[in-house]
Amino acid sequence: MQEEFKKFNIKTNYDTSKVSWLKSGGIAKYFCNIKNVIQLTELFKFLNKNKIPFLTIGNFSNTLIKSSGFDGLLLKLSGEFSNININLNRETVTVGSSVLDLKFSMFCYENSICDYEYLYTIPGTIGGNIFMNAGCYGFEIKDQIHKIKIFDTLTLKIQELSADEINFSYRKGFQEKNKIILSVELIAKLGSRDNIKRRMKELDQKRNETQPRRANCCGSIFKNPRSLKKTDDFDNKLSAWKLIQSSVDDSFYSGEVKLSKKHSNFFENEPYIDPDKLELFLKNIEEKVMLKHNIKLEKELRIIGV
Repeated sequence: MQEEFKKFNIKTNYDTSKVSWLKSGGIAKYFCNIKNVIQLTELFKFLNKNKIPFLTIGNFSNTLIKSSGFDGLLLKLSGEFSNININLNRETVTVGSSVLDLKFSMFCYENSICDYEYLYTIPGTIGGNIFMNAGCYGFEIKDQIHKIKIFDTLTLKIQELSADEINFSYRKGFQEKNKIILSVELIAKLGSRDNIKRRMKELDQKRNETQPRRANCCGSIFKNPRSLKKTDDFDNKLSAWKLIQSSVDDSFYSGEVKLSKKHSNFFENEPYIDPDKLELFLKNIEEKVMLKHNIKLEKELRIIGV
């Protein structure tokens, strides 16, 4: 195996707290950065042969590895997966899965492509957006997708799927096992650069006013619950932050991990805190909301480990 480790520059005993937005996380047995499809194919021949599990990561802004660690390989895409190309008809733009949301939003501004201003405020990657069906300020990424390109880690084949072939729902996107998102083709709607810039500034200011900044923070902790009616429509009365704020006491707003006083669906933590303490903090919030409102909150944060 040493030959393959050298070939793919696989790191061992990778400390995820050094790259996590939360500055917290356990040890992953292996870590690898892959830059093109050829490398990706060869890597999975090796992983499949040796039955090594994997986990694809993006900007590590919404994933927490528990203190028990991850007994597999963390896979990060870069290189050709960081490309952005406007297609010849200029009606779509192809974006690599490892492109940062902020970078893509700036690209759209520079090329007069509108309706991606909200991505300026999300600390993730395009691939992560597709995985989670990310959204805010009235937008969801699912509504802007034409098709996605994926890699099947078992067959080692590349496939394309149209948006209507993916079972998107609120904060749940393409999450098929043994499939990796390589890129997405998004709708490119042209608009005024001045209006795009103004909208980006407005959303950024709104984020600064309502969300914690310059803190160890992963964004929203919990999904907003759906209406209890037999419908998929969202009920604003069930906003996660309102449920949390009305269920917890002041002790949840202080300590080494605490709720943000700006927004009760965000938490802040001290760097290099035990990841299991973060998970316990979230469980305590879930219990408080269940006791007060008889509603089970569902985490947006992805927690890995046993």
